[in-house]
Amino acid sequence: MKHLHTLYAPELVTAFKAALPALRQKISCIPFAERDARLGIGGNTFRAYQNWNNAPSVVYREWASVVSDTIEPHRLATVIASSDGFSSWHVSLADDLQRHWLARQGQCLSFAHLHKLIDLYVKWLSRYNFGSAEFTNAIVSHANCALDSQTINKMNQCLSLALPLSNPSMGDIHSRVTYNFCQEVIEDFAAAQGGTRLLFDYFAWQPGGGA
Repeated sequence: MKHLHTLYAPELVTAFKAALPALRQKISCIPFAERDARLGIGGNTFRAYQNWNNAPSVVYREWASVVSDTIEPHRLATVIASSDGFSSWHVSLADDLQRHWLARQGQCLSFAHLHKLIDLYVKWLSRYNFGSAEFTNAIVSHANCALDSQTINKMNQCLSLALPLSNPSMGDIHSRVTYNFCQEVIEDFAAAQGGTRLLFDYFAWQPGGGA
């Protein structure tokens, strides 16, 4: 089997490298005290969350507000400084949101829907200045890419359309196996160009481009 780097589309390698300086300017660019009330997720995303007892946006923001109000960036920076530490924090966020969702909605989120919310929340955190370069650097280094139609399509384009995918969507992330595979593919591509999964997310996702 070919190494993935032999599949990389040259035009997207060039485009991602060229975009990195501008993508990095999106990081830690707003004081956290000025955070927006949507907590990182708007109506377009929540349209994919149907048939719940309570408005998904309300339930998500209840949870995200509490988490955001209790973040201690300097302490958390030491926890997520390593890949393993970040993964443990990521799992704890997902478990906590799932408990809140079950309590409020009476049933659990699917794996894909749960992890899309968590990854978008962490991406939202990356926009803000917490007064801790260590915290920001840890998020940029270790955060995952939120997987949806745009980011999965861009991942495949970066592989010169090597994957036999037709109209992929968030719902195609059926399990942790699928999720981890996509994260590893994205990490390999991004790291080879001097980027990260989070920066790839900023590169791949465009407002209004699909969920």
